[in-house]
Amino acid sequence: MTAGRRLEGKVAVVTGAGSGIGRATAWRFAAEGAQVLVNDRDGTTAAETADAVGRAGGSASAHVGDVTDPAYVDALVAAAVERHGRLDVMHNNAGYGLPDTIVDVSDETFDEVLRVNLYGVLYGMRAALRVMKEQRAGAIVNTASNAGFAAAAGRSSYGAAKAAVINLTRSAAVEGGPFGVRANAICPGPIETPAFVRFAPDLEFYAAQIPMKRLGRPEDIASVAAFLASDDAAYVSGVAVPVDGAMMARLPQPYLTPDAITESGP
Repeated sequence: MTAGRRLEGKVAVVTGAGSGIGRATAWRFAAEGAQVLVNDRDGTTAAETADAVGRAGGSASAHVGDVTDPAYVDALVAAAVERHGRLDVMHNNAGYGLPDTIVDVSDETFDEVLRVNLYGVLYGMRAALRVMKEQRAGAIVNTASNAGFAAAAGRSSYGAAKAAVINLTRSAAVEGGPFGVRANAICPGPIETPAFVRFAPDLEFYAAQIPMKRLGRPEDIASVAAFLASDDAAYVSGVAVPVDGAMMARLPQPYLTPDAITESGP
């Protein structure tokens, strides 16, 4: 592990850390010196992440469970405190999207997407805040999405959930501020994770439309999460940070020709 040691001696929980962004963040937190609880509902992938961190010289242990169960999330945070005596960083990262439109989405699909992407974050923040307010210190990092700022085609429930995460993060920042607790959200754009590869079969065509001309990597998000979790961000709270290769910065104007999509232009 070659990162700095900004999280030396701190205790961190990362949910949905069996793969993708969560795995990269768990690894980065450990590289920065944190003791990490690796959560995933898949015990095999959680163990793989924890083992990879250990082989690299970091400290991590797997904790298997579903963040849509509030009792489990309470137990996850309690395990961190029981094992290490405190909780310094809570990264509520678990989430996924399902294809839908407002016209066609079923109540069951809408509820499912909100349960994992919004309620899972709520449960994590609630459990963490109870501990962090007593400590009078702590950092909450929530994985939202740039779909929380603007509509993504065929992802109405996902966008609604992520927009709510951004606002809920701001509420936590305001409520936690007097107790020394910070809360921030990261809003990834297209990140090359297994889930995104299933969503976008033509990766080259998709990447060509991004101003930076590439997909993001899980490590790009992990770097921002490590900053927000660290004391380097001691006066940063209540923000939603786009990490999207400048997608949100560009005026969403129609392309003049199909060739313009793959040129270095617009």
